[in-house]
Amino acid sequence: MRASLGILSHPRRIRLLLLSGLIGCLLSSGAAISGDYSQDVDRLLDETFRIDISDISVVFDYYPNQSAVDAHAVVTFTMRPGQVIPLIHFDPVLRGHALNEIRLDGEILTYGDEADVRILSLPETTQQALEFQRTLPMGVMHVLEMKYRLTLPQGYPRFSTQVHDLYGRGNEELFPTINSPSEMARHTLTFRIHGDLLFNCIGSGLVEPFHTAAYQEWVLQSERPVASYTVMFALLPQSDTVLGTRNIAGVDVRILAFRGGASIPNAFALLEWWLPELAANFGPFPMPRGLSVLLVTKGGGMEYFGGTITSLWALQHEVFHMYFGCSTVFKTFNDSWLDEAINEWYELSVNPMFYAMYASYRSNWVGARSPIAVGFDRRAYDQGAHILQAVAAELGGRSQMIAFLRYLHQNYSFAPFDTFEFLDYLRDYAGLDMESRFVRWLFDSTYPSIVTEMALQDELNPQEIPPDLTPPENTLRRYVQKPEGVQ
Repeated sequence: MRASLGILSHPRRIRLLLLSGLIGCLLSSGAAISGDYSQDVDRLLDETFRIDISDISVVFDYYPNQSAVDAHAVVTFTMRPGQVIPLIHFDPVLRGHALNEIRLDGEILTYGDEADVRILSLPETTQQALEFQRTLPMGVMHVLEMKYRLTLPQGYPRFSTQVHDLYGRGNEELFPTINSPSEMARHTLTFRIHGDLLFNCIGSGLVEPFHTAAYQEWVLQSERPVASYTVMFALLPQSDTVLGTRNIAGVDVRILAFRGGASIPNAFALLEWWLPELAANFGPFPMPRGLSVLLVTKGGGMEYFGGTITSLWALQHEVFHMYFGCSTVFKTFNDSWLDEAINEWYELSVNPMFYAMYASYRSNWVGARSPIAVGFDRRAYDQGAHILQAVAAELGGRSQMIAFLRYLHQNYSFAPFDTFEFLDYLRDYAGLDMESRFVRWLFDSTYPSIVTEMALQDELNPQEIPPDLTPPENTLRRYVQKPEGVQ
């Protein structure tokens, strides 16, 4: 029997309620709340996620003919201050994939025995976690090992990430991790392809082939600590794909696409001017191994560390995220409204008629969400861009705002910060205090709940549509088995 337990004790819940009330009271007083809020967020993250991961190493043995992957993951971590019971996010176990072994610091634990492992439902979020019923000391490295089998969809032989940060879906679907933007870890992923079908592989960071007589092998290394949900990889058959490479303004670019699918030359043509523009405004391309693109025909896109899975029309948007979202990182999914807002603002503010958020606007679409909730609010795109236009107006215009964003990127990359810390950096940079306005715009506790507001939005914006990784029909037809008797 699986237990469903809350992580937060009653005193912690009370503190969050008091924090919400504090924000409401401070709306009228105009007092500064950023320090208290940021400290409470840090405390909540420590109490909820409990561990700091330093390294994630996974060996994936992929069997295309079986639509299956055997995996062996090793996670090295320390306990956060004041925490002793570790937990981790790992969705395949919850979905019934085969779990062969769990070892914690060398001890074998039994999944299904609540004396060893419990399933926790995190409050105010759909996220669940595995809690290991062992008391671990602080200040030393601990090692979690998990061996398991992933069952992939039948049909086309593809093994890849498919993250969707709007809904908080990350790589905890493929390996054990903590699904949080602020959980930065080094990743080493080894892919072994068994069988005669040859594959192409692209992904985040350094990707090197080490083929043997027994299997094709690639090793992906992030080379620096990054958030797990920003790690990308894609393995697709060589015979079905085209791989193009080019150096653009000093950036090594690799684009993989289906034969007969999206146009690689058109993607290169777009990047020929887009990458230099971004470098001129925000600094050198922040990914040391360049850019890897899995180019699809339909749908939108998703950004990753040094990579993107995207359609052509979303390519600019996703590449912009290399600067804000994948290197300039925000502390919680709740704070991720900023990377979408910055992205949209940069695109839309070239129009001189693009307006700043009006003073009377009120919402709580950041304040109403828990800092540990997965995903972020969809108003980050439109309303968020108008809020940043208000910042630009205070700074003196678009050029001055770009200069501030360059400062932000160059000084705070890979150092996750929250919404109020963003305002602290704005104050440090320009002496500009916009805290009371941001509280009204994003944290107004008298505004209707986020659930009520979200129910009124019945369509996804184009930016929110995930990329469609389905190959062209002629390609797909070669792999899909028809029932007997069907011609």
